[in-house]
Amino acid sequence: MSAEGAIPPRIRDALDTADGYVLVVAGRPGTGKTLFVHEVFRQYENSLLILSNAEATSASEEKFSSLPEWKDRHVIAQYWRAIDAASLHESSLSDQMSSLLGKVSVKDSHKIVIIDSWTDFLMPIQPEDRYSVQQALIYAARKEGKKLILVTEGEWEDGSGPHLHHSADAILQLRKLRKDQRLYRQMTIDKMRNMSIEQDSFLFTLNDGRFSYIPWYVHQFPPIMVGRDSIPDPTEFRVSTGNRSLDSILNGGFEKSTLSLIEVENLAAPYLETIYIPFLSNQLQLGRPAVVLLPEGWPPDRFMQGLSHFIDPNIIMKQVVFFGRHTLGQKNVRVIDDDPWKTLQEIRYESTQLEREFYTQTTELFALDTLENKYGVTNVKGMMAEITASLPETERTVVTILSQEQALKSSSIAHSVHLRVQELSGVLSVCGVNPKTNYLAVRPLLSKGFLDYDLVPIV
Repeated sequence: MSAEGAIPPRIRDALDTADGYVLVVAGRPGTGKTLFVHEVFRQYENSLLILSNAEATSASEEKFSSLPEWKDRHVIAQYWRAIDAASLHESSLSDQMSSLLGKVSVKDSHKIVIIDSWTDFLMPIQPEDRYSVQQALIYAARKEGKKLILVTEGEWEDGSGPHLHHSADAILQLRKLRKDQRLYRQMTIDKMRNMSIEQDSFLFTLNDGRFSYIPWYVHQFPPIMVGRDSIPDPTEFRVSTGNRSLDSILNGGFEKSTLSLIEVENLAAPYLETIYIPFLSNQLQLGRPAVVLLPEGWPPDRFMQGLSHFIDPNIIMKQVVFFGRHTLGQKNVRVIDDDPWKTLQEIRYESTQLEREFYTQTTELFALDTLENKYGVTNVKGMMAEITASLPETERTVVTILSQEQALKSSSIAHSVHLRVQELSGVLSVCGVNPKTNYLAVRPLLSKGFLDYDLVPIV
């Protein structure tokens, strides 16, 4: 992740404004609060980092020791310190901090003051004085056009520190969320004064100890492209998915002679395109033919249009046979029969004919919603069982697409690979059910002048 992609844009805008601004970073232990403020400290050379005893670790010292003026840009707030909290409201922010740190000198040149953690920082101060200390710091920061970032423990909605949350200009809540027995991290902007917010929730990663949010807006998915060069089969037993990062996760790609399952949140274009464009484009570039059972409502032209950005349309016409409920009378399109077993025979026939013509195995891509709507769940289960049983006799690669909205469920299908594609906080993500992986966010990647996509672990 680049530095520009590490801090969400509205938060960066607040830090760059000439006005004073108070940000509260809240969250339970281990949610990434410290790494977030460390990223702010790393990117803003005019910042001061005040660490409590708990946060002042040797790892922090090692991480930041190479930064410019590190010794002058951080202070450790010892618990046992002599605090002078009298008449703070009459002093500048730097003088207030000097008094609260036990007469430690704090320069006035710092434009951003980060206190990690605010909870520990207040502990030595008498309880009856804490609110007045807090308000004096906030007043001075705003008056002097400085930024004050306070890291607090716990969920702010649970009532902890209500006065602080009412007084703050922005509240950033960090959480660890679990879904499908997997973990991902999320930042939510619960409050942001004087800022219009286009997106209030962000996925973020902690790759290499660096906070990096995934910078895409809600419902705006990244473009799915393929590289110029095809990806060869990694082994004689696997075929590439068309994406190197996904191949790596699957130990080389989809298995031959077995069935792979792609479960999508719905059959909208972004979810399907993430899988089928790189995969089929790569197969066609390698000279392999394909049989495609179209998703319900998708005419052949829609599939061909997506592929034709990367593959010559004449190649698609020659190497791909489409099956669908609604056809346009094209040469390479077949209507599925009312009899499910006859349809299965016709698919096998077309696959065999393509293999004879091109002297290589056919790739098959099936959208199961079309079969379910035509034949019902029971028949589809039987068809998939028949296909799975016959695959070991071939070296074909069969990829099935299952919508989460269907009555047919993944447990009804025998598969070697099971991926799930869905949206999390506005970010298109993939997780592996088999093999099991955490969530992986799709990120556009510029490679050799062509856009591809990368998978960023969400941990």
